[in-house]
Amino acid sequence: MDEDQAKIIHALFSQPENIYSLLWWGDPEDNKINARSFIINGHDSIPIFAHESEAKSQIAGSGFEKDLVSVKPALLAAILQGMDYAILNPGGSRPIQFKTCAVAQYAENN
Repeated sequence: MDEDQAKIIHALFSQPENIYSLLWWGDPEDNKINARSFIINGHDSIPIFAHESEAKSQIAGSGFEKDLVSVKPALLAAILQGMDYAILNPGGSRPIQFKTCAVAQYAENN
């Protein structure tokens, strides 16, 4: 990840506004949150979106629209720690794929 990309990731995960990802629960009574992942550029990656409008336009017609969830950046950073890669705006013009350890410092400690 280059310096400009690192700045974007820092700004995204340190902001107070929610960000978006594709999340699901196996059981409504369960407190374990699962993240949808896809093979992107050869890596199992979790899609992340900075804004709801970006998310909706990029996942339209995918069948995963029901999994779009608004989440606190710190909580998403914690969820990502069980994964290897994430990708910001995967269907956008300039996606940023990164190792999830890059956002460990922003993870909510629960």
